[in-house]
Amino acid sequence: MIAAHIRNQIKAGELKPGDRVPSVRMISVEWRVAHATATKALGILRDEGLVEAIPGARTVVAGYAGGRRDNTRDRIVLAAIEIADVYGLAAVTMRAIAGRVGGAAMSLYHHVKSRPRLVTLMAETVLAEIVLQVDDVPRGRPRVESVARSLWTVYLRHPWLAQVDLGGSSPLTAHGEHVTRELVEQGADPVNAFRYQVLLHGFIRGLTADLFGEGPMADTSWWFAGDVKGLEDAADEMFALGLRGLLDGLIPA
Repeated sequence: MIAAHIRNQIKAGELKPGDRVPSVRMISVEWRVAHATATKALGILRDEGLVEAIPGARTVVAGYAGGRRDNTRDRIVLAAIEIADVYGLAAVTMRAIAGRVGGAAMSLYHHVKSRPRLVTLMAETVLAEIVLQVDDVPRGRPRVESVARSLWTVYLRHPWLAQVDLGGSSPLTAHGEHVTRELVEQGADPVNAFRYQVLLHGFIRGLTADLFGEGPMADTSWWFAGDVKGLEDAADEMFALGLRGLLDGLIPA
């Protein structure tokens, strides 16, 4: 229903090539659905080629002049992300990418020097999807919850990210700084506040890896039985449960 609504807006010309489509957060609020459901709706539109993720930006309607380009680094990175989102990080090879963007696999190395560099670019691109809309969120615990939710949304959309060594990625650093600042405002000393934000990120990353990656819980059939939508909603509920328990120890409600 959500994907159909946005699809109709695109076909009717209400959303034009290059226009940003509603974010996961906006869809969740407007349609009163879980973030996982909103993420799934945008995923359907991406699979149909109606929308695309632009490095350093957000999801937009496909087909504008600044979008996809032949064999440029951005196009290669986006193709790699598309493959990883569906088949996992192990499926990202130059041969597979070449099959999507055209050209010979070896020619791609003119734009991306190595696979490790490619994976780094992939991570930086998807982390740029983190949108910290905190200005209208009350200070304290609600703001920490909002920032944590923004990171969870990106991990849920791109589960392979849990396998990547993120290092000092600037979008992730910005995310952590918001958490640390709010915890300090609540009385935590700076050192412990930093440790808490690392713990919070570890919870999000670990849950993603266990449920959708290659961790010990990755085969979810033993704890959940249902369709994919139900699985994603259940994961969202588990995230909310874990986040609440974690924050109860950091910032009592």
